[in-house]
Amino acid sequence: MLLYRKSTLAVLLALIFFSFFGTLTASAWMFPKNYDWRYRVISNLLSPRDNPSHYWMAASGLALTGLLMLPFAGYLRRHLGVIAPRTANIGAGTFTAGIIALICACFVVPQHTHDVLGVRRLHELLGRSAAGFLAMGMLCSCWCAWKGRGRNRFAAQLFWIWSLVTLLPLVGIFFSESLLLLTRLEPSWATPIHSALRHSVFWHLGFWEWTGAVAVFLFLCAAVFLTPRRATLPYVDPFDCAVTSLYDNLAT
Repeated sequence: MLLYRKSTLAVLLALIFFSFFGTLTASAWMFPKNYDWRYRVISNLLSPRDNPSHYWMAASGLALTGLLMLPFAGYLRRHLGVIAPRTANIGAGTFTAGIIALICACFVVPQHTHDVLGVRRLHELLGRSAAGFLAMGMLCSCWCAWKGRGRNRFAAQLFWIWSLVTLLPLVGIFFSESLLLLTRLEPSWATPIHSALRHSVFWHLGFWEWTGAVAVFLFLCAAVFLTPRRATLPYVDPFDCAVTSLYDNLAT
């Protein structure tokens, strides 16, 4: 398909770069207060309260980024499905779910005062869901690359690069969130932890959000430029073939 050609996907990557990093950088530059990406979350740029004049720019760029990312879910399933069809299908599904949650988060105003559709902090819920589903899709892709690393040199390269860009932000976010949870469960530990880490960027969620965004972009770049033009088919379990056939029939 034309949509899955490397040249087409390379153009989509360029558009993703400008729609995400370009619009958010412009919005941050015009932010009413000093926006430091190491300490401020991306949601501040989407908030009418924090960024009243240009929140629409950040929201539009982020929503467009999600739309441009959708073809990559099918591309990953197409290439990784020859190695582990079931895992590739799960990865493509969760990656798509993460993109949809990301797009939805752009249309929900970040605020903590009123419930939206009966849910308090719906924007945060959608944002965390997007991050979680995207991470699951990336981990499934890493597993597929690991499974095919012995038979395909491209899979081996992808595994190490994908693992690096996937696990590093996940470990950082897990560490940061664990410390935050610990301060809530043990208030007596809050002061020492805050004193030790208050000047560290690793304590702030904003740093890991931006790191994760860069990681997703690098993940997609590796998927496009390090995969062969045609996927080579190793031995595939018959049940996996049936799953792939069923998935394709449902998709059509």
